[in-house]
Amino acid sequence: MDRYTKTILTVIAIALVSLAVKDVDLFPIAEAQWEIDNELAMNGSMQILPAAYGYAYICRSSLVPKVSNFGDHGYLSISFHTAPQCMGSVVGSARMFSEGATHAWADSSYLLSENQLLSFFESANHAADTGQRVRYSRCSSSKTNCLRYIDFRGDPADVAD
Repeated sequence: MDRYTKTILTVIAIALVSLAVKDVDLFPIAEAQWEIDNELAMNGSMQILPAAYGYAYICRSSLVPKVSNFGDHGYLSISFHTAPQCMGSVVGSARMFSEGATHAWADSSYLLSENQLLSFFESANHAADTGQRVRYSRCSSSKTNCLRYIDFRGDPADVAD
């Protein structure tokens, strides 16, 4: 087979594959892969928040669009560390869910509107960028992957609590 024929067949194959996956929602697949990667990176156990509340630094926040039963407006995933800019050790991670969430990790008493979710996302990003220390609170002792709220503190980290 000459070079021209190989190129034409490759283009046709790519076109057929792109048509085949055009109507497939790949986001749930990518989200599942992200969860698996996180699970593997954390030595086989998802790092839930170890305490009902505590002080930490936001390492990363991700606003995830609507996925199955995680809420009408998606959810906010936040990971916490013991030091700013993802330094120190991992404290854990949790999620803030939007209205309509029915997932087992969600707590129906603490579901956020779309505006509330976006506000927490912006504040969490700012805290992560600036190295601001925050105070988190889990939804309950049985909902260790659920965040009830985050207090964005104004004092520097070296001030005694």
